[in-house]
Amino acid sequence: MPDHRSRLRTIPVHTLANGHQLVLHVHEMESGRPGPTLGVIATIHGDEPLSIEIVRRLLQEVDLSRLRGRIRALPVANPYAYQSSTRNLPLDMSNLNRIFPGDPDGMLSEQLAHVICSHFLPGLDALVDLHSGGIWPTVDYAYIHDEGADLSRVFGLDLLFKGPSYAGSLGNHARQNGIPTVVSELGGGQADNERFIGRGVRGIVNVMRHLGMLPGRPELPDRQTIVHDIRILRPHHGGMMLSEIGVERLGQAVPVGTLLGRVVSPYTFETLEEVRAPFDPSIMVLTRQRFTKVEPGDYGFMVADGAGAETV
Repeated sequence: MPDHRSRLRTIPVHTLANGHQLVLHVHEMESGRPGPTLGVIATIHGDEPLSIEIVRRLLQEVDLSRLRGRIRALPVANPYAYQSSTRNLPLDMSNLNRIFPGDPDGMLSEQLAHVICSHFLPGLDALVDLHSGGIWPTVDYAYIHDEGADLSRVFGLDLLFKGPSYAGSLGNHARQNGIPTVVSELGGGQADNERFIGRGVRGIVNVMRHLGMLPGRPELPDRQTIVHDIRILRPHHGGMMLSEIGVERLGQAVPVGTLLGRVVSPYTFETLEEVRAPFDPSIMVLTRQRFTKVEPGDYGFMVADGAGAETV
């Protein structure tokens, strides 16, 4: 009989000034049958908790009797950022996803990145890096690069972004070190959570089927759109964002000049700024629910240039 194993191991990072021990919790599932090792990582940004539930449900639903190879999952890669619901680690205010592979003698975030690269990445044959829109915005796309392009396609989202990779991101570091990686940006904003969680679990299962870790064929949409130019529309004023484009319109195209949202003062109720679609057409990539708080420089909306899009 195959040797079925599932275990939780902890990776110590460092002791903090408050006496707490910073550790990472890694779930490992192994079938006892030969096959690839798939890494799944979530919550590199602490304000993206939806990805934790994707990991939990994946591990709950995977049938070990059908698995080949092993899964290594890190549901909370940035525990103190998660604790404070912030994008960056509050102890040094660094964006963990811009400093990989880290530095064992650097700031805490750099030391954390180094531990992840030293103790989580080695031995992986593929990696799924889960992200979302954060506390207020909701997003829906995956990155696609030449290395690991097949994984991005089979993850099964409708919209794929073929653009430059962020220097210092985990996905960029993993690909440079021979680990095919798909980075998904899925959900957030507490909007339609069940649908986005289900699509995230399905995406990882699709990857596992593609890698031969599970039987069956990936469940793919009828068509996928690849875009090459995505623009982040950041407001210049803070206040209350009144969104004109709901979450249900993610992936849809709107004409150039379409009013996407208005920043309104919560004190005087005057309109401080209008945000409009810059491309003809503009494909909605990230949007917000009807009423959300916004600061200058936040992710207001994200749109892709539909004129240069490819359908596959």
